[in-house]
Amino acid sequence: MTDNQEPQLADADVVVEADDTGATIVGAIGDETGTQAAGKIVTDYEYAVALAAFNDEDAAREAYAVLGEAESQGRLAIEGVLVVKTDESGKIKVQEMTDHSTKTGVKWGAVGGLVIGIFFPPALLASTIGWGVVGGVLGKVRNVAHKSEMADALAGTLGPNQSGILALVKAGDVDGVKAAMPAATKVRTAGVDDSTAKQISEAAKQAS
Repeated sequence: MTDNQEPQLADADVVVEADDTGATIVGAIGDETGTQAAGKIVTDYEYAVALAAFNDEDAAREAYAVLGEAESQGRLAIEGVLVVKTDESGKIKVQEMTDHSTKTGVKWGAVGGLVIGIFFPPALLASTIGWGVVGGVLGKVRNVAHKSEMADALAGTLGPNQSGILALVKAGDVDGVKAAMPAATKVRTAGVDDSTAKQISEAAKQAS
């Protein structure tokens, strides 16, 4: 790493906690070269998108089931999850899953469909988003903050012919979500502001 290069925090082990003002503090420990990254980043993000890569689809589906159980039991605050797979060119295709519904009745696939539709460029998607009216309600999510920065933070997580998990979670549960996916070969996260997360949740209710 040269002197003018910043540590790649998206690939670091992430520690998330809240200070006494309610701000989320994200501390990075170790970048992809093994360097320990000093300091903390203070954000107002209450949610995060996590994208995890797996060597095969079975491992991704197993992680989906584990996350579903953790959400049902109230151990992790997970708003939505998708299982995805890339083709030989790296384009992302959403895998068909038996959809898990949260205690509020919102389906994970609806939330995940909105997340991937908002934060991933259409050129990266191998097929259009389904789930009934998910595509129709995408336009209801307005004024998404830091959209391009989020896309950049998640870019490159999945290589060609890989499976993955895409999840929208409470920022304080990022560590728990990562721990629930030990088979993941890489996990990158990006903060989502509270306003955007609430818009996604409300729009997903219309698609559920």
